[in-house]
This record gives sequence, structure tokens and C-alpha cells, in this order.
Amino acid sequence: MANNETDKNIISSSDDKQVSSPIFETIKRPASEKAETSETIGLLMDVELELTAQLGSCELPLKNILDFTKGSIIELDSYTSNPIDLLANGKVIAKGEVVIIEDNFGLRVTDVYKEGEEKNQEKDK
Repeated sequence: MANNETDKNIISSSDDKQVSSPIFETIKRPASEKAETSETIGLLMDVELELTAQLGSCELPLKNILDFTKGSIIELDSYTSNPIDLLANGKVIAKGEVVIIEDNFGLRVTDVYKEGEEKNQEKDK
């Protein structure tokens, strides 16, 4: 195959194979289809997510971790007054405070993040 220099979509040529950028048409979704999409979100409402309340974290050398015994204390990087991160499948979605419900720990949600909000708050720190 010859290299066609007039074709603006060609990115590179190697081993006589041309690699080009795809050209996509803009597809507009009809209003009725948008309504169907919002209705089908209901199908996902029963999907379970793993929620994790993260008290804090720390980094330790492996040597220190191997020295752990019953009763070892690990200092985390957050203060007792700091809110706790609530994660859904590993992504921070909210913050809250620890509560005790009978014999179990719980989390009282104090802030719920919207799309992109959590990242902005992290930058502000």
C-alpha cells in the first residue's frame, strides 16, 4: 500500500499498513429514547455496591508490619475530629461521623458528594 499524503486522517504507516483516525457521525437521540433511558435506570436499582467507611490510612515498611502482634497499635493519618470517608466500590461518595448503634458501628452521613465535587474538595486541602 502506498502512503497517501493527501489523506488528513492518516496517523502513521508501518509495515505497509495504514493507520487512520476514525470519522464518526454525530447521532442525535430522539426525545422518546431519552425517556426510555431514564426509565431503564430502574433496572439497576437492585444492584448491590460495597460500602466502606474509611477511618484513615498510613504507610509502613514491611518490616514493621511483620512485627505486628496482638495488641499492636497503628497510628492513622486522620484525627478523631475528622469526618470519615464513605466509599462505594472504592470511590468516595460521602463523609460522615462514627456512631454506635447498639453493639455495632455506624456512620451518620454529613456530606454527600455530587459528580466531580469530591475531587475539587481534595484539591482545596
